[in-house]
Amino acid sequence: MTTKTLRHLLATLLLVISAQHAQALDIGVSFAAYNTPDGKPYVEVNVEVASVSILYKKTEGEKLQASAEILIMIKKGDVVVTYEKYNIQSPLVDAPQSLVDVKRLLVPEGDYELEVAVQDLNALENKDNFKAPLSVRFPDKLHLSEVQLLRSFKKDETESPFTKNGYYLEPLPFYFYEKNATRLAFYAEIYRSNKSISDADYLVRYFIEQDKGNGIKNLVSTGSQRKKPSEIDALLVQMDIGKLESGNYTLTVEARNTANELLASRNLSFQRSNPYLYLNDQDITDEALAQQFTQNLDEKQLKYTLAALSPIVVGDDAEILNNVNRDKDLKTKRYFIFRHFVRQDPNNPEGAYKRYMQLAQSVHEKFKSGFRYGFETDRGRAYLRFGAPDDLVHVEDEPGAPPYEIWVYYNFPKTNQTNVKFLFYNPSLAGEDYITLHSTARGEIQDPKWERKLYNRNLTEYTDGDNYQDATGVERNLGRRAREYFTDF
Repeated sequence: MTTKTLRHLLATLLLVISAQHAQALDIGVSFAAYNTPDGKPYVEVNVEVASVSILYKKTEGEKLQASAEILIMIKKGDVVVTYEKYNIQSPLVDAPQSLVDVKRLLVPEGDYELEVAVQDLNALENKDNFKAPLSVRFPDKLHLSEVQLLRSFKKDETESPFTKNGYYLEPLPFYFYEKNATRLAFYAEIYRSNKSISDADYLVRYFIEQDKGNGIKNLVSTGSQRKKPSEIDALLVQMDIGKLESGNYTLTVEARNTANELLASRNLSFQRSNPYLYLNDQDITDEALAQQFTQNLDEKQLKYTLAALSPIVVGDDAEILNNVNRDKDLKTKRYFIFRHFVRQDPNNPEGAYKRYMQLAQSVHEKFKSGFRYGFETDRGRAYLRFGAPDDLVHVEDEPGAPPYEIWVYYNFPKTNQTNVKFLFYNPSLAGEDYITLHSTARGEIQDPKWERKLYNRNLTEYTDGDNYQDATGVERNLGRRAREYFTDF
């Protein structure tokens, strides 16, 4: 093959790829029919344009911006009953992001077809459309609207197309929860429950089932709310999906009376991506690691992170960490760090990393010593491993004793103990370099002669008289309160 032929082939291939990309606009659409308190039906349509599918162009300020034309039509046969045609623009951004919009259209009760067409205004040949049957009916009995999946929600009283009933509702038109998502949220409205139920409360039940194929579904999560009969009621729910594995799921919402009779039901399907939930070490390939947050850490940051992990890494992982610290290969260090944090939070290992490093930095500042990071001191290690103590006594001026601290944990889940205590002291009087003298926690340093060592400047005042070998305590006087603190707290 000649060089000219090869160039022609590459040019042709690029044209094919460009043509495919030009037709790659990807839109997600969700919709629901609602009714106003004064009986005016309307349809709410949520549209999302995937960030990777729309062309972002640079502006004069070197920022990026995308634009799209959206046409929403509600049709009855060939007749357009109502429509909205408008343009949307992304904000000026540094990196592409999805475009999300919502429109509400008044429409009489009836059966229709919803059609949504979106065109990329920076690449006119880049377009996509959506069609679905639409029913707008509100019978004179309990009626449940379509269920709308949400990416998030928050209280917000300001005027916004995304605000409803005092909440800002961010829609999820693609029905897809990516790996960082830990909560599924949804919104629905219930109409005329007072027409089907008299005085008694009724139950709204919602549950998630995993679709296993061949019609088999496994129940994985459920919840419920009791409601009082009313003309209109709103349902805003969030459910924990942090432990849902990757796959296809169905969300079902039901309304039932006190006799458990089904009054209304809605369901929808969604997908969940959770690739690190049951991650095996061999699944962390070079390709996967190259896409993770650890790739952005330089050698200095990697060493600091590994040092910050040393207080909490135990067992076999502690030996592995020692080997990783000796290894000069940065990829090995990135692998260990990612593996640790993906085990802490499979949904958001980068978030777990940031939270822990923020804590480690504050511990370093609190307990820093002249020769070590603060989290490498005994108090720093204890703080990272067990958290902040519930109570603390700090003593600096007790006669016959160096400065010391007693930490108290009322509940100690690491060993399922209660009222656990640590005693740290500074026999060298050097800065803040306190060391562990004694603890009641299982697996930690336990020294029955801790009181003797704390007051070792008084070599003859032991509780067993002159018995230097067997004595564990010292004689009481007004200045020695460590035993009192340790016993009474």
